[in-house]
Amino acid sequence: MMKLIKILLLSTISLVLMAVIAVALAFYLIDPSRYRPAMESVFAKQTGLELRIAGEIEWAFNPVFGLSISDLRLINPNSPAELASLSNIAIKIEPRALLDGRLQMQEFIARDLHINWIVDAQGNGNWPKQTDAEQASAPSSNSAENYDISAAIAQITVSNASIAIQDAQMGVNSNFENLNFSSQNSNVENRPFPFELGFELRDNIAEQNASISISSTATVDLARGNARLDDLQIKLNPLQLTGNIAIDDFNNTLAWRGQLASNTFALSDFLDLYARTEEQSSQAALGEYSTADDQFSLNVEFNGNSRQINVPTLAIALDNMRVGIDAGYTFATENTLANLRYNVNANALDLNRYTVSVEAEAAAEVADTPATPAAASAAARDIELPIELLQSTNIQARHTIDSLAIAGLQFGTIDAGLTVQAGVLNLELSPVPFYSGQFNGSINYNAHYNPASLTSISSMRNVNVGQLAEALPFAEFAQGRFSVESAYSLRGRTVNQLLNSVTGSTSFSLNDSAIDIGIVKQLFSSISVLSPAGTGDLAQSWPDLVRFNSLTGNLTLEDGIDQGQKINVSMDNFEIAATGGVNLADENFNYNATLTVFGPPATQTIPVAPLYQGVGWPVVCNARFDAPFSEYCGPDFGRVRELFVE
Repeated sequence: MMKLIKILLLSTISLVLMAVIAVALAFYLIDPSRYRPAMESVFAKQTGLELRIAGEIEWAFNPVFGLSISDLRLINPNSPAELASLSNIAIKIEPRALLDGRLQMQEFIARDLHINWIVDAQGNGNWPKQTDAEQASAPSSNSAENYDISAAIAQITVSNASIAIQDAQMGVNSNFENLNFSSQNSNVENRPFPFELGFELRDNIAEQNASISISSTATVDLARGNARLDDLQIKLNPLQLTGNIAIDDFNNTLAWRGQLASNTFALSDFLDLYARTEEQSSQAALGEYSTADDQFSLNVEFNGNSRQINVPTLAIALDNMRVGIDAGYTFATENTLANLRYNVNANALDLNRYTVSVEAEAAAEVADTPATPAAASAAARDIELPIELLQSTNIQARHTIDSLAIAGLQFGTIDAGLTVQAGVLNLELSPVPFYSGQFNGSINYNAHYNPASLTSISSMRNVNVGQLAEALPFAEFAQGRFSVESAYSLRGRTVNQLLNSVTGSTSFSLNDSAIDIGIVKQLFSSISVLSPAGTGDLAQSWPDLVRFNSLTGNLTLEDGIDQGQKINVSMDNFEIAATGGVNLADENFNYNATLTVFGPPATQTIPVAPLYQGVGWPVVCNARFDAPFSEYCGPDFGRVRELFVE
């Protein structure tokens, strides 16, 4: 018995030694560099791209038993820019396959992978675009049978990878850095396997960074064309999304579906990290709100196929506020335009804490006066209108909001419909309650005309100016019920073209009015002290706040806002007439005005001596937008002296 055991033991040891010697001989006799041409050739046949192995191919025992390949380059023969580079790959292989002269890969470990994605302004990229014909003629995976190479990679690890994206056409300049990926038991035979992906996203334009991680259990059935991501987790602190995504029959009739839900987190924290600048964060402070009143969450369901995308549910919750969206998009065909349909429904929305009030914005502009050149250059930049989108997509949309508080302003129920049909946009806004009054309007933009034309009609009725002044400080000079009627036509394909073509008129009135006439007093004080009759400061005894029986006016524009504007304002026995324009690029205005005071039978709300009646006193209004109100206008002293002489 002992002899039998000894024989078995010796036989086992001999077999192990023979196996070790065989493997050692295989490593000694087989030069791994022999696989270089085969690897490069297989890759070229499978992808149409050129793989250059510029470094060494060596046997390795750490981190895996197999091959170590250094300095790999991926090149598109039709592009001068390098597609990707890789400092080192470690590939775990099956030792027994070496004895048959085969290279069977089982595990893949890549380090310092870098990918370049470059698109110029014309849409030409360094990565090739595969046509339908190329896809049909692409070789299948078994074309590697002519080579002594096979792959059944169960584990993939990528560490310290990076991706540089420069898309001049889309205006994107971003980097994915410190990208790490790992998976275990990877397969395409419908067996679940876990994976993890993490990276840092850097937006070089906005100068913002974000750390993102993704993990899931994937199931891929390559033969049937199905894939699933279960227990999906996406983390972008403080946001965490969980859910699942499924893709069906991607080899033939592609379809997908999924559902994602977020955790509940403080929205201001997210905005401060990824959306708002430091200045915006300080201006949009929570004020009386605490982080406990700033809780945000969302839930979305989606599905689609090669013909359409549907979002039956997008539910957003912020404290007691709720927004529900359902949408559907159908791709264009040879005979039909693309079609977008969506509905937005919301209850009472209070977004004051996330937006800068008009008063705070005005204060910031005054404090920021030295930075005027940057603001001016921004205003001077022109913006193309989405003409191509209007001509290629039909849109049907409805927006319903119970009430809206934003930037210090309060709006009642909002009901707005938007349609785009064959290049013609129509926006209809039903009457919206607004500070004890209401406003409504409509916009029509027809992209078929050359140049494209826009028509705007709006109305505001009986708005309480005193209440409005609490949100808009510049309205504090008046009290009463304000009404406006406007109709304008514009032409152009850019914002500046529209502004330079504005033609139309606005009429307005203020009932039950009380006006702070401080600037009028200032003007008449300056005029009267020049009088040779020695009347002195005529306006010194006038009250600051005056109630007029009638205050009406109108504004007429013709071919733009920078010049040719005509303004007329009547306040009982006072009348102001002005011509001029506004320069948005330089943020200033320039008007030549006349101030006329009438005697009886006009209502003598402010009696003025006959010497000053019936004369158009010349006034110059020339100032920057951010100048103090008292500096907006002043008498044309030269012309005033001439009038007194006459």
